Amino acid sequence: MALTNVMTQSLISASTSMKQIQLQQGVKKQMDGKAGVLDAEIKRDEASGADTTKKKEELAETQKRSEDIANNNMEQIAETNKEMQKAREADATLQKENERAEAAREKKRAERRWQEQHLQEAASERRAEEADRVANAQARASGFSDEENAKVQQIDVGGVKVSVVSESTHNTKVPHIDEKIAKSTGTEVSAAEGVSVSIDVKT
Repeated sequence: MALTNVMTQSLISASTSMKQIQLQQGVKKQMDGKAGVLDAEIKRDEASGADTTKKKEELAETQKRSEDIANNNMEQIAETNKEMQKAREADATLQKENERAEAAREKKRAERRWQEQHLQEAASERRAEEADRVANAQARASGFSDEENAKVQQIDVGGVKVSVVSESTHNTKVPHIDEKIAKSTGTEVSAAEGVSVSIDVKT
């Protein structure tokens, strides 16, 4: 999951705070070391009867600075944790908003895909209907009905191409021929090769 700007900025801020805390920890460590040295000197001077007033004041100041650094670091750590918690909550809210927005965009994309598919299917249906209309128009122009045109066969009779409708249910003035087509003689068929003649034959 990608980090949001809120979390990114919070992490940058937390990193900066931790660097400052580490620097302050280094200063505190120096103060603690100095306080240890002063404490040892004070004990030595007291043993020898020397005046330790100034060293005791310096020790107290050093110890106070070390304590202040520790308290400041604790407060800064607590503030950093609080800011990180706020950032996590804001990040979770923003993540949910982004997810809802993405879901809405995906829904729109799905709707567009469905519309495109629906349009393609409708276009395919229109093309099929247009093809049927063209085929029907061609069938009517050739002198056959839609049903007949689907059952028209081309046969060769004595060198002449003949269109034969093999369905006896078509109402036509041309009488149906139940018998087989007799072989044509030269005197019966004088048409040239390539001439189409329509004969309705009952199967």
